[in-house]
Amino acid sequence: MSLRSPLYSQRKPLLLVAGLLGAGFLIISLLGYHAANTSVRDHTLRMLYLNLLIGLLVTLAVLAILYQLISSYQRRIDAQATLDSLTELPNRRGFDLLAVQALHEAQREPQPLAALLLELDEFKRLDSTHGHIASDQLLTGFARDLTDSLRHSDIVCRWSGETFIVLLKDTDGQNGLKIAEKIRQRIEQQRYFCSGKELRVTVSIGLTTLQGEDTLHSLLSRTDHALQRARQTGNNRTCVQMPHSSYE
Repeated sequence: MSLRSPLYSQRKPLLLVAGLLGAGFLIISLLGYHAANTSVRDHTLRMLYLNLLIGLLVTLAVLAILYQLISSYQRRIDAQATLDSLTELPNRRGFDLLAVQALHEAQREPQPLAALLLELDEFKRLDSTHGHIASDQLLTGFARDLTDSLRHSDIVCRWSGETFIVLLKDTDGQNGLKIAEKIRQRIEQQRYFCSGKELRVTVSIGLTTLQGEDTLHSLLSRTDHALQRARQTGNNRTCVQMPHSSYE
């Protein structure tokens, strides 16, 4: 999947045009300057080619500035396309890019990989009771605590609304369960101060591990089934859907 904007595709043609212009101007200028040197009397021709050379330098400077502007704009577009504006975590599109690479690496090695799907319990009730601003602050605080509970190598994103997803690299089911419980207990004990109010929240978690034949869809489908079981059996718990794994 590519996140490149149409502007990105213009950068190589822009550089090609700049290179051709530069080469053409340089050749003409050098030939003209050489020709002018053979006849000192032709001062006008000499000045003409000197002006062409100056024009070349100005053109290259303008193209360089334009290239930097396009690159900066492209970086902003990429960030907006792959990051959640509220939590600053990767969004669903950003997760897809990271997850495909993580699955490929884990299956190629092979290495264990655990997936967690987390959902804040009764979030809609909290939202209707305390308002959207408090809910946004709660989500931001939860995202921060979730990230702090993980390693830098792990992948975490805001999947949608109050749902988050985590890929734990080089982690089997047993260790994944320990991490999930550590997160769940931390959130249960945490206090969030949102819009002058102290809010408490719990989280339900679904867990599974990567299998050799898995696609991203099948992996996430199992985490979703595990999460639904956690919600149906009372919330604030971790449920596991763990097929046979060679890593355990």
